[in-house]
Amino acid sequence: MSDLATERYAAAAAPEALRRVQSFLNTRSAGSPPEVDLLASPASANSWLRTLQWPTRPRLTTDDLPPLYELRETLQAQVEAARTPSGSPLQPDLARHLEKLSWGMTLEEGRLVLSAEGDGWRLVAGALLGDILLAQQHELWPRLKACRNPPCSVVFYDNSKNQSRVWHNTSVCGNLVNLRAARARQRAQAT
Repeated sequence: MSDLATERYAAAAAPEALRRVQSFLNTRSAGSPPEVDLLASPASANSWLRTLQWPTRPRLTTDDLPPLYELRETLQAQVEAARTPSGSPLQPDLARHLEKLSWGMTLEEGRLVLSAEGDGWRLVAGALLGDILLAQQHELWPRLKACRNPPCSVVFYDNSKNQSRVWHNTSVCGNLVNLRAARARQRAQAT
């Protein structure tokens, strides 16, 4: 499965259980120079959905985009909050999104499947929040991180053994931030 949203930033891809969430967060404009927002129009949003092998439903419209922007901001804030030692569990803002969704449970191939009901953004949001629920149960959610370089904040998957990665791409953001810090130390020593 190709994920243009994450691949354009050369970020470590999440396992399939979190790939849609990571891709959704990476649809926003980020990086240097900033990439285009993949949710800027219904055409680009639907194109992004199809690259992730979503079914032909939903077909997003202009009315679906604002709730998706809000959800993306809320989830991005959650992932960025995890950067700090006091990183909090899921934000209370997420409760507003959950209140707007309804859920159904079906039996598929002998397994219970929880899925959002409705159309448009509700199907997308429900699938993403369902992915997060499963990722939390398998302790994968904390491995989804935002790059520590604030202007970047690209979302990547930390597959390191001790979950210590902080840059989406060490050769891009890591080198840049470390070089700035080294120069600052040199200037401080020179004065």
